[in-house]
Amino acid sequence: MMRSLALCLVLAASACGGDDAPPGEFTPAVSLDSMPPIPYPADLFAQRVEGEVMLYLVIDSAGYVVRDSTRIETSSGKAAFDAAALEAAPALRFAPARRGDTAVTAPLQVPIRFTLPDSMKASEG
Repeated sequence: MMRSLALCLVLAASACGGDDAPPGEFTPAVSLDSMPPIPYPADLFAQRVEGEVMLYLVIDSAGYVVRDSTRIETSSGKAAFDAAALEAAPALRFAPARRGDTAVTAPLQVPIRFTLPDSMKASEG
């Protein structure tokens, strides 16, 4: 609890333009195109189930997910999708948020979508 409170205070100070905040417009972090694919849970794939998990992450000024910052913001309703998204989160990479020309640590919500290939969707009927 204390660790997350301290993290929130650090984030609040940087997001609210505290005394040490660099000047300039805030630009949120964005995911890099080279992110590794997140493994589709095999049993849900076989059942042809799709879903989306909304993750809450904190991205540091180098574009890495801050350790222990990840949580499920909105569940997919399927535990296997939620678990796969949480497990993959530390490997995700981002262009960091910026305040003006300075990279900053900032929170970000990231949708993780599990969608079937079009060829599998077309064969349903």
